[in-house]
Amino acid sequence: MRRGKKGWLLVFFLVLGSFLGSLLGQALGGIAPWLNLSSQAYGINPPLVLSLDMFTLTFGFSFRLTVAGVLGLIIALILFKRL
Repeated sequence: MRRGKKGWLLVFFLVLGSFLGSLLGQALGGIAPWLNLSSQAYGINPPLVLSLDMFTLTFGFSFRLTVAGVLGLIIALILFKRL
């Protein structure tokens, strides 16, 4: 596999692992509240806005790490290395 494709596959695995970990943390938050311990939010706040006459573009992102999300990242990394 080429290096560029493998890099994008790693990014995909990490994003998917973080998303699924956070989703699982939300589902199990009542049973294990420590899964939802989080850091402060990082990102662009307020978002960048480019306002032109005919349309407006808004650029922005933010993310917040949770314990469950980090566990999802670790599991995704382990699964990626097994490929």
